[in-house]
Amino acid sequence: MLGAAGMLAAGPFSGAKKNSPVQETPKMQVPERNRRPYSRLDWSKVCRVKTTTHGHCMDQAMLDEYLKRGFELLTISNYYPSAPYYPIAEMTRNYYRVHHDHPVMVNGKRTSGPFDWNRIVSEWKGEVGEEQVKELPFKEGEKLFKPLPEGVLEAPNAEHHGFRLADGRLAENLDMCAPGSGFMSGTFDAANKFKSHGRGYDSGSGEFWGTAINRMIDGMVYPDGGGVTVNHPKWTKLDRGLLLELLDYDSRVLGIEVLSAGCNSENYWDWALSTGRQCFGFFVPDWSIKAKRFGVNVLCVHEKTVHACLKAYREGNFYGAAVGLDDLAFTSLSFDGKRVAATTDKPARLKIITARGVVKVMVGTEIAWDVVPDGASVGPRIDVFARVKAYAIDDSGEELFSQPFMLV
Repeated sequence: MLGAAGMLAAGPFSGAKKNSPVQETPKMQVPERNRRPYSRLDWSKVCRVKTTTHGHCMDQAMLDEYLKRGFELLTISNYYPSAPYYPIAEMTRNYYRVHHDHPVMVNGKRTSGPFDWNRIVSEWKGEVGEEQVKELPFKEGEKLFKPLPEGVLEAPNAEHHGFRLADGRLAENLDMCAPGSGFMSGTFDAANKFKSHGRGYDSGSGEFWGTAINRMIDGMVYPDGGGVTVNHPKWTKLDRGLLLELLDYDSRVLGIEVLSAGCNSENYWDWALSTGRQCFGFFVPDWSIKAKRFGVNVLCVHEKTVHACLKAYREGNFYGAAVGLDDLAFTSLSFDGKRVAATTDKPARLKIITARGVVKVMVGTEIAWDVVPDGASVGPRIDVFARVKAYAIDDSGEELFSQPFMLV
């Protein structure tokens, strides 16, 4: 299969699958989420690639914030419409207002593009506010970004919203990203300033969330890389029953955002893991790209390619960093079925957390915890999972989060 760059024609993302019908992969052919991440990594050969699954970037000044932090993979997740800014150097002002080719739900029916918004809005232009009228007709403007520095990778992504529940009601508290997918949904008129809602145009997905997930998966650049993330569950007060439905729907729904713009959803994470479901954790800035606690996913790969990076997401071969300025790093993470172990490049306060809470604390560069045999008063069926946290003991404020190892 062609790599991400090889699939591009001139202009933003034009992957062949983006408008194709839903093609569900039979569940029996999809491996479950990796219950023992890092198991195939040779840590002596690991390259660390900094990135995030949910970070907005509207102009060069915002892009510079990511580059200053050493990001080597960009999966920009803008919306309105939810369409990839990819390749980023080809994006122009008003691009998706002038070149809207993807399907939209119109009066409850999925309707293929293209959509000529200048013509469409002109039908009710008299109802649009004065400030909005000044923006008409929409015209494509200048490029928003300079070419990326050499060696910086990119893959398609977008933040999707406006899903429906199985009974047709709006899933108001559900947002999802799809790193590695060229799937597009919704329109530019999320705030209804151009009065499109009253004409039946859905500004978000407008479909049952399961159907939308199928479409995200169908749009993946690599079938074995990338996936779907559930965004900021604590901030949106996501129903916990729905979270379990999402995780059970398809293993390519990889997990949830644990840190997002300063919002900590560790309680959601540990609760989901306590049910025995593998659930990877993601660390993102969302819009807060100038905050010290940025939210970074550190991918652990053997080669710096888009495919390898997206496979790292699928396999859980990454860890989270709250700050992400290279002040602290995991140098190994492992679980051999009996012992959970981790090492860091600098002394840190290390914790191992299971469904029982914190089961071990050490200060230094290594920690290990032996799983109590099953059948004891505690053990795999009580602890369920184990994950490692590392807290910097200098003034950097760094915190690292391993992916969880499932013990049963």
